[in-house]
Amino acid sequence: MAGGGADNVPLREKLFWILAYSACSSSMLVINKLAVQSLPLPTVVSGAQLTVSAVVVVVLQCCGKNVMGPMDKTKVLPFALYTAMFAGGLFANMKALMLTNVGAVIAARSCLPVVVCAIEWAFMGRALPSMRSVVSLSGVVAFATMYIKFDSGVAVAGIEGFLWLALWWILLALQMTYGRWMTEKIEMTQWERVFYTNAFALPPTAVLFMATGEQAKVAGLEMGNSAWFWLAASCAMGVGISYTGWRSRSVTTATTFTLVGVLNKMATIAVTVAVWPHDTSVLSIMCLVCCILFGLLYQDAPKRTASRSGKTAFV
Repeated sequence: MAGGGADNVPLREKLFWILAYSACSSSMLVINKLAVQSLPLPTVVSGAQLTVSAVVVVVLQCCGKNVMGPMDKTKVLPFALYTAMFAGGLFANMKALMLTNVGAVIAARSCLPVVVCAIEWAFMGRALPSMRSVVSLSGVVAFATMYIKFDSGVAVAGIEGFLWLALWWILLALQMTYGRWMTEKIEMTQWERVFYTNAFALPPTAVLFMATGEQAKVAGLEMGNSAWFWLAASCAMGVGISYTGWRSRSVTTATTFTLVGVLNKMATIAVTVAVWPHDTSVLSIMCLVCCILFGLLYQDAPKRTASRSGKTAFV
């Protein structure tokens, strides 16, 4: 059973799961792009990934691997709330992208580790970050901001754009900290987390499938070998990112996991720019590299110890 003792996990194990998750995350972005190009039905691709990830866990259980315990409300209700936050964040992100540009979303995302760090200090018993970690987070925000300035800039369509961007930002911060809380407080295997996350995300995806009118396009759909290949690859990568994501979250703090997500995005942008250059300046590439390097300086803040008065931190 997976507990949540990130402070007692060896550094080598942390690095292994962070690198595994980063590799899956960066690959997933590229594979998803190719999958959607071959099969231009986003909710079908997403639904297939979620279904395969959930079915893999069921198959493992049926094969006697004992990866799942009995379903009860102590597991179902927290994951239902987590999935609701995820679905709400996904919708808010889509609305934000409609009313802002990519630069605004990147700017908001780069500031997220700072907010998650504050939440961990205020509500999850973490100490304030060390000076090295403060420099790390400040460098990430500063160089991400400089990259945006040299690239697309920030454009927001009125107060509605700011509201949707803020809502997405808040939901993502809550999702990151609540997900970390679940790994600490709810005794489950990692495969159980994979199952609940993906299975509970299927109903919202089905609603999007109907709302976007994709069901009308499926009837006359003809899939070639390329579409089947990239769909299968995206499903396999979906299993990988689900498992490594929860493993990474269980061995790191919420701030570190959030920061890894930001650095993955920056690394993916850097690779994309290198492979498919599109009027990108040398300065913007340097900002991406510096952003990643500063992020690597971050160290997990430890749990707060008991104060001299004998009171312990609120957890």
